[in-house]
Order: sequence, then structure tokens, then C-alpha cells
Amino acid sequence: MVTFKPLEESDYQLLLDWLQAPHIKKWWDDGDDTIEKVTKHYSSDPDTTFRFIIQNSNQQFGYIQYYLLPENAVGVDLFVAETEYLNQGFGTDAVVSFIDKLVTEHNPSKIVIDPAPENGRAIRCFEKSGFMFDRIGLGEDNKPAYFMVMERDA
Repeated sequence: MVTFKPLEESDYQLLLDWLQAPHIKKWWDDGDDTIEKVTKHYSSDPDTTFRFIIQNSNQQFGYIQYYLLPENAVGVDLFVAETEYLNQGFGTDAVVSFIDKLVTEHNPSKIVIDPAPENGRAIRCFEKSGFMFDRIGLGEDNKPAYFMVMERDA
């Protein structure tokens, strides 16, 4: 069973280690390459970005965050960090479980996610979780993004 533990300061070293992994850095590189940068970045915006460690009964294996958007929408970002959890369905399980959490807590009208267009693994995960292609555009970081949406009757 996948659960979500709120990110705490004691998790920053683990997060730093994960952010250095090549399969993470390829898609998620905000320049957080020191514990000081991770601490500053992931302790900022506590009222607008809600951050969690993804875990199961055995291990912490990823990171997920959400942020509230206009018109009762929610944006989500995540990565599976531990390589033994890749291509095993854990990402899909995490996304589906997290959507249930978001629906319970916020009842959003839609949920959006924006993987890199070349990140086929993430796109397949999100499609299996119920997201649909919306458009290709620029994300907040001005990099190309494959916008996906899950419309809901809130």
C-alpha cells in the first residue's frame, strides 16, 4: 500500500541523494545540488506547495508535491527515486492513491501534470492513472511540457 508522509527537514538529505540520481536529474533538475539549496528550495512556499515522501510498508521510494491553481484545479509533480521501484507499477499506484487524497481533501475540478514530452515512462504512468493529453507548451521553467489533465465533476 502506498502512503504519503509530509516532507520534513529530516528528509532533506534523502531528497538531495535522490535528486543526484541520473534518472531523476534528467527530468527534475532545479539546481538543488547541496543540502543548503535543498533546504532553501523545499522549505519555501509552505502555504502554496504541499510536499510528501512516497512510501510503502517497506521503504521510502519517491517524492510528490501538489499546488493549488485557479478555478479549483490542482497541479501535481512527482518522481520515483528508488530504481527497484521503476517499471513495477509503483508510480501508477502512487498517482492513483494521491489523486484519491486530493479528491478527499480538495475535491478539485481538474488535476494537471506536465511531464517533459520526451519522458515516455512518466507519460505512460499518467495515462494509466487516468490523465489525458491536453497540449504541448512551456512549463513554469520555460522548458517544453506535455500538459495532461484529469477532468472531474467536483
